[in-house]
Amino acid sequence: MSNGNGVSRGDHNRNARLSRLRVLVPVSNAIVEIDLADNEQMVVVTDHDSNVLARRTFRCRAWDLGSPLDWAREHAGKAGFAGVTVACEPTGRRWRVLGQLAADRGMS
Repeated sequence: MSNGNGVSRGDHNRNARLSRLRVLVPVSNAIVEIDLADNEQMVVVTDHDSNVLARRTFRCRAWDLGSPLDWAREHAGKAGFAGVTVACEPTGRRWRVLGQLAADRGMS
């Protein structure tokens, strides 16, 4: 069944979800992606096209990610970005600590 304009309900829902995500990640911000683990954290700074600007492994607990966040902001600034948006998979309890550390630094 077609609704006449060629856009399905799935297309509409996907477009709405992507619009919500674009509001969370402004074009002026680099994206800091963090793979949270117990004692080793992988931090990657990318642009909006997923081009890697910087990558580093930090041997620390999630509670000690303050300096890695500062490192990521520095590299984003060198690449011409005004700020950073932090992203991680919300598993376990570590992501809440990361969210608080990012908020303390004014990162979304």
